Amino acid sequence: MRRRAALGSLVLILAVGIGGYFAVSHVLQERAPLCRVCGRSVHPGQMFVLHLDDGERERTCCPRCGLHARLRAPERVRAAWATDFASGRQIEAERAVYVEGSEVMTCCRPAPLREPGVVYERHWDRCLPSLIAFARESDARAFQAQHGGRVLTYAESVASVRER
Repeated sequence: MRRRAALGSLVLILAVGIGGYFAVSHVLQERAPLCRVCGRSVHPGQMFVLHLDDGERERTCCPRCGLHARLRAPERVRAAWATDFASGRQIEAERAVYVEGSEVMTCCRPAPLREPGVVYERHWDRCLPSLIAFARESDARAFQAQHGGRVLTYAESVASVRER
């Protein structure tokens, strides 16, 4: 009898714990700001902010989405700020140095392991290839050496976004 009561209590505790976990994670997801371009959560370490002429600030999940938004309505944008990946500080987007196409993709989930003989379809994703901002070129080059990709200026980043 005690065993059955202990097992019942354990199941009840687990059920409450699991239910609580899902309830809290659901509430947190609703409060997290979403990128207006791709709909993903805005990542503090890669956030790109557009200051618009009406005083509003549009936050995007990454520099690539931010540049897409800027190209979509350039007349509305007064200023653009990227997040320095190395320090987490906001920097002027035009002065930043970018690394495109590295293995670090905070917006996207890693691809599943490929199984031999299985055909995979690659769908277009606005956040790819990844675009990561740095305040200093030396930080961008060190990141590139470790994670791959290519180092770009702001103008080259805009041209790359315009092409895709």
